[in-house]
Amino acid sequence: MKYILLGLIGFSLAFPVFAEEFAFNILAQDESVVKEVKSEGENVWIKLAPDHLTDSITLRISNQNQDSYRKWFNNEKDLVSAGFRGRDVWSDRVQTKAKYIEYWYNNVLVLHLERK
Repeated sequence: MKYILLGLIGFSLAFPVFAEEFAFNILAQDESVVKEVKSEGENVWIKLAPDHLTDSITLRISNQNQDSYRKWFNNEKDLVSAGFRGRDVWSDRVQTKAKYIEYWYNNVLVLHLERK
């Protein structure tokens, strides 16, 4: 039994698990639309509620809170993520260095993130 325990301790020391801290403060979240949020580095994923899997979500980014929106690669301040997602999957990945990320649904702010 000692050998198994020592082996498990040795394995955990040899392969430490580093959990990256969530890189954003959630300023607002409507969980009836956006169930979950996760981030990794500059990437952010959301998981939409089942009733909204086929809906479009609009994203805006800025370095000031709800002001001075930056343009996306398409030279627009709004990036529309078209619907049609699988059930219970992480979707709508965005990669940005912006301080603030806003997710809009039907002109209502449903998720507002601030980088820590």
